[in-house]
Amino acid sequence: MEEKKQINYSQILTIVLIIVIVGIIGIIAYIGFNALKDKKTKDTYTEAANNFEIRGDISTNTNIATNALEEANITPDNEKETLEGYEILGTITIPKVDLKCPILAEVTPRTLEIAVAQMFTTSGLNKPGNTVIYGHNYRNALFFSRNDELNNGDKIYIVDQSKNKVEYEIYNIFITSGTDSTFYARTAEKTEGKCEITLSTCTDDVNQTDNRLIIQARETTNE
Repeated sequence: MEEKKQINYSQILTIVLIIVIVGIIGIIAYIGFNALKDKKTKDTYTEAANNFEIRGDISTNTNIATNALEEANITPDNEKETLEGYEILGTITIPKVDLKCPILAEVTPRTLEIAVAQMFTTSGLNKPGNTVIYGHNYRNALFFSRNDELNNGDKIYIVDQSKNKVEYEIYNIFITSGTDSTFYARTAEKTEGKCEITLSTCTDDVNQTDNRLIIQARETTNE
């Protein structure tokens, strides 16, 4: 009888061990799958941003430009460049958090899954005044998920549809409610003729889903 109890106890331990091992393998597989999925997403929007900028970089040579545009699957010069049918207004690059991404013209559930988008502008991207750019915080490495790592003085680069590249420097960071838009309408008069951008995303606090992390930056000037 005692020997039978020991056998049953051993079998139970074996079953528990198998369940634990299977669980660990499942967790590792899940983490690995998500990591590969995130990398694919990041590679896709980074490539889209690079392709958008190609036309400006190579436009001085017609033959090279034509070949490169065909290889990059970019629309001709007389058409608006798009990503999944959504107009690309420009690109945003934030070196500190390793982000390079297209800026789309519409804020929709889908555009925020594939890029960031312009939410508001007083006069246009890279124009005097303010442009608000919204991106999701997926609490990973995608889009604006790492904006909480940014500080005053960090640089942001915006390329617009004319392929003009403007350097911005962060000067203000704060948290506010998702309904607060009092800082949106900063016209050229209020920005003293400078271009400004405002980045908006959710905070990391899952209990305060209505809060937004706001980052304000203005163009740098060589004095």
